[in-house]
Amino acid sequence: MDVTQLKSRLERRPFLPFRIHLVDGRNFDITRPDWTMAIPPYRRVFIARPEEAKGRNHLPIEEIDALFITSIEDLAVDGPGESGTAAA
Repeated sequence: MDVTQLKSRLERRPFLPFRIHLVDGRNFDITRPDWTMAIPPYRRVFIARPEEAKGRNHLPIEEIDALFITSIEDLAVDGPGESGTAAA
């Protein structure tokens, strides 16, 4: 995947949550744009994983090569009559 497409999704206003699917079967829900950084010239994507944190000074960060992203899927947005965003 072209990392500039991902960067455009992160900069979109209003932001809409989405899920990134990787070739190895893993996926990451991007629910906040400020926890994800995409660097176009280097195809690098960094995703902070606060749900995986073990203590105050430990914030796991996934580093992904954009070539390994197979697809992006929109997540449901909370609204009237909806139960919430999709879980991983």
